[in-house]
Amino acid sequence: MNAKTKSLFGYIFPALGGLFVTYLYNVIDGIFVGQGIGSAALGAVNIGVPFITFVVAIAAMFPMGGATVVAIRMGREDNEGANHAFMTAFSLTILLSVLLTAVGMVFSQQIVNLSGARGLSAEMREMSAQYLFYYSAFSIPMLMSNCLSVFVRNDGSPTISFIGMCTGAIANIFLDWLFIFPFGMGVIGAAVASGLGQVLSVFVLLSHFVLKRGRLRIKPFKMDLGLMKKICKRGVPEAVTQLTTPVTALCYNLMLTRLVGDIGVSTFSVLSFIYSLANAILSGVAQGIQPLWGHCYGKQDTDEMNWYFRCGIIINCILAVLIYGVLFFFDKPVIRIFNRDADLVRTASAALPLFSLSFIPMALNLIYTAFFFSTKRTGAANAIAVSRGIIVKALAIFCIPLLFGSDSIWVAPFVAEIVSLVFAVGLSKASKLVYQ
Repeated sequence: MNAKTKSLFGYIFPALGGLFVTYLYNVIDGIFVGQGIGSAALGAVNIGVPFITFVVAIAAMFPMGGATVVAIRMGREDNEGANHAFMTAFSLTILLSVLLTAVGMVFSQQIVNLSGARGLSAEMREMSAQYLFYYSAFSIPMLMSNCLSVFVRNDGSPTISFIGMCTGAIANIFLDWLFIFPFGMGVIGAAVASGLGQVLSVFVLLSHFVLKRGRLRIKPFKMDLGLMKKICKRGVPEAVTQLTTPVTALCYNLMLTRLVGDIGVSTFSVLSFIYSLANAILSGVAQGIQPLWGHCYGKQDTDEMNWYFRCGIIINCILAVLIYGVLFFFDKPVIRIFNRDADLVRTASAALPLFSLSFIPMALNLIYTAFFFSTKRTGAANAIAVSRGIIVKALAIFCIPLLFGSDSIWVAPFVAEIVSLVFAVGLSKASKLVYQ
């Protein structure tokens, strides 16, 4: 294995694992809630997903934008400038997390109503608000964990980043079991378990800076408005890319509440948990290569940069096909992990093969978007992210079932991803790499 290949996998595996573990928090909650409380509680947790994933997506703008700036500056051997970018992004993440803690706790009932809970049973509405209230209480450690994992990885310690996320996930599994089964705390227990897991993750990740393992340090700095704008500009494509999860969840919740009712929302809750894990794996590859693209850009090494791009495309294609194959052949066993209700298993197993087709074009769209924003082609990255994550996805989910019937709603994400992929390939030919 040559040095480039070793570096490639040395960054991809921890990034993939770390992001997978991040999304695993909600999935583990879903599994324990579905098995320990019931399908109604499973749907209730899913109603809170749009707001939770919206928060994570917006907050991703700061670490991913900051990481892009840090990687380029490290490539130029500007360590002081890299540290300034890190501290700016870290501070912005903390400020946003404080704001979102207040919003999520004060307006929990109003938020779940806007997410589609109005058309559901009173029991599901109440559980949704409870889950969101207690999950929001831990917004600060949740967003700090995501932020620190990105910078620890970019600072040359991808393994510590992965260990930090795994520590939180293992704690979450144990606490979910403890709070839901022996203590009988219901959806509140699931939310608190996730929050405490994130707290442990933050402590592990902070050890990287306390022990001074890399070049980045947590230390006093002066806020620079120009740098803040640069970080936000670089991070917008990643934020918009991650917005596809809450946009998809919100649109589906609204349409399924109207077309199907409680069983439709519960069905999508299972599919959305599966989607989030597939998205984590495929996004993890793109995020893992991001520091390498940034370093190549800083060194102005176009050949190596394009080599990493081709590797990303190949790896994500292989992973997407493997994920689809597993879900196609083992649809019912996968669904029964969440809940064994016969009606839910029947409806979800019919929807899953159509719904998961979108993972294949999605794998390529994620690579294109990350490659563009990592090489300062922010306009192209924004165009792909906005069209894919918001405009095309929402239009497909709302329009396709009206045109072709309610069953066609599950193929809407595939149509949206294909349209976005055609757009991305066109932009890749039109947008030129310029070193600045």
